[in-house]
Amino acid sequence: MTPIIEDVLRQLLIATDVASSRVFLLRAPQKPAEQMKTPYIVFFQVGPSPLHSQTAPLEVLDREYQVSIFDPSQSRALGIADELRHQLDGLRGDYLGLRIGGIFYRAQTSSYESVPEVTQVIVMFRILFTVLDLSSAVTLNPRNQLRSPSL
Repeated sequence: MTPIIEDVLRQLLIATDVASSRVFLLRAPQKPAEQMKTPYIVFFQVGPSPLHSQTAPLEVLDREYQVSIFDPSQSRALGIADELRHQLDGLRGDYLGLRIGGIFYRAQTSSYESVPEVTQVIVMFRILFTVLDLSSAVTLNPRNQLRSPSL
């Protein structure tokens, strides 16, 4: 099976240990779900930037992701954003069937959500990656746990 960058990014975000396993693609779980504890992270692709030569697309894929941290404490949300940047910015290497050429910090902003009274800190990352030979991809074990990356 071809590795999916969103699965890999989720595992990398979980491995930073800033929000436990409360890391969600596209949207957070709805109340009263147990996972709604804070802090939590929601991430999604903002858009691809296809890379081409004059003759064809390149093997390197270039994607931009928004990573949003939600927490009632503005200070803690900002601290989590700083820790994510510290652990992910410049990260490169082979992981779960992808060769990550680099994760690059791009921008940060924040806002306050009056319902459910949380601060949202938005961090943007650009990720360059290629898919490795599928025979080298790490597969899921029966419990759907992935090996932890070395961050």
